[in-house]
Amino acid sequence: MSAVFLLGEIARRGFEYFTINTTTMVEDLLCGGLLFLAATLLAKGNAKAQVMLIGAWGYAFGGMFVPFFAHLEAFMRGVEIRTDHPIDDVGSIILKGIIWSLCGVFFLISLRKSFKHTN
Repeated sequence: MSAVFLLGEIARRGFEYFTINTTTMVEDLLCGGLLFLAATLLAKGNAKAQVMLIGAWGYAFGGMFVPFFAHLEAFMRGVEIRTDHPIDDVGSIILKGIIWSLCGVFFLISLRKSFKHTN
């Protein structure tokens, strides 16, 4: 999933999209970086890996909320809110929904593992 955030947006939009919407690009790159760091810590057996996983997946889950639901709402209303998010791009809406759902599932799994370790 880290690669999806780190490479997906750049592959889809290109580096020039930084001049259009820097916030979106930075948010995705930060999210990918957090997930990569968490995975690296986990692979190395670092004691802080679980906390980092919870934070990274929580950030990803929350960060995908608006992109997914705003695009879905625009599609359902038939109103294009942003020109760079065409409402007829149903594939993009589905992909955002899948990513958001997976992030939520992995966030919950990380939380559950954390609670099992403390009990």
